[in-house]
Amino acid sequence: MKNNITVKIALIVSVLLLAAPAFADEQKKKRGTPAQAQAMVAKAVALFEKEGMKAAFDRFTNRPGAEFNHLDLYIFVLRAEKGARIVSHAQSRLLIGTNASTLIDPGGLSIGRAILDKVKPEGVWVDYGWKDPLTGKVAPKSSWVVLHKGYIFGCGVHKP
Repeated sequence: MKNNITVKIALIVSVLLLAAPAFADEQKKKRGTPAQAQAMVAKAVALFEKEGMKAAFDRFTNRPGAEFNHLDLYIFVLRAEKGARIVSHAQSRLLIGTNASTLIDPGGLSIGRAILDKVKPEGVWVDYGWKDPLTGKVAPKSSWVVLHKGYIFGCGVHKP
């Protein structure tokens, strides 16, 4: 009887070990790349320039489509001022109006403050912890953020 349980456990572990690479590959297919995040931010800035602030922010928040909310990638926009209020968010309308400086990652980092301190017009990557939309758990994230006309346009990639 004990040998049967050991054999069953060994079989289950073997199946799980064999399935792990396939699961990891499947997760990768559901994740955006750093290049895609940068391209999404560039598209967001271009829409802002073409259609104006109100139309662009409405599109990002209310009708993002795959252009601004795809896989685990989504556009967010902050005001580039103390507090860094969220003015548009393609994944969660509930965050609009939030002072991003009050968003603290598990390591104690003020996310809004980190973004404000580092953002540049040419863009920069900022690292912090954030809820991964694919797993529902907080995971390391790196966001490409660009300062443009008083706003910070961002899109991040999760690092599970």
